[in-house]
Amino acid sequence: MTNYMRIEPGTAAECRTPLAPLRSDPSEMSQLETQILYGQACDILESGNGDWIRIKVDGYEGWADRKHFYPKKYTRKYFLTRLITPVETLYGTQLLPFGSMLTQEEEQQITESKESTTCTKKKPLDFAPLFENAPYLWGGKSILGIDCSGYMQLIFGACGIHLPRNASQQESLGNPIEFGHRQSGDLAFFSNDKGKIIHVGIIDEEGIWHASGWVHHDPITAEGIVHFETGMITHRLASIKRI
Repeated sequence: MTNYMRIEPGTAAECRTPLAPLRSDPSEMSQLETQILYGQACDILESGNGDWIRIKVDGYEGWADRKHFYPKKYTRKYFLTRLITPVETLYGTQLLPFGSMLTQEEEQQITESKESTTCTKKKPLDFAPLFENAPYLWGGKSILGIDCSGYMQLIFGACGIHLPRNASQQESLGNPIEFGHRQSGDLAFFSNDKGKIIHVGIIDEEGIWHASGWVHHDPITAEGIVHFETGMITHRLASIKRI
């Protein structure tokens, strides 16, 4: 019996591959909700047909292929802060993305190769430019495809600050800040015509880093985000929060 077959409802598991898609339904054709990164823990809720399991992670519930997971039994406290790097993991050599969670053993062999995963930078903004030009992908959480809230979750997570998975959940945190009192590192949230929060980015001295089409930097005004090429308002500002 292979290891992944021991994943059962009511147990905790961890992702054993670089990333695993979490989908809305037990089908490869269903919508991607988010991605679970290597070493990230989750709860197994239900077994479905074939290898499908329903899991809970980051406040999301969805379906994934059980072959991506292994029963959770390792302590993982090291957050990988390189975009993609080869790591000799407990499951073999893998190319792991930024945000993967490593054991001390896995982190140590990277440190010995002078490619430390330790977070020496302390501000989320220090990590924001690393993702420049990453394509937008709904539910994505890596340099190969990322969405706006996944982007914020990763760069804050690198500094030990856990954010919820989606923008509306993130907007519920922190202290509200007036536009004129904004500072670098504040999160800006944007809404649609119905007032629903649909977008988030991180403010710096010159504008805002965000994922829209791709990760890039735009100017921001009290109205919202100004596209750096067209000069048009692309997202209407709803609030600014300081985490």
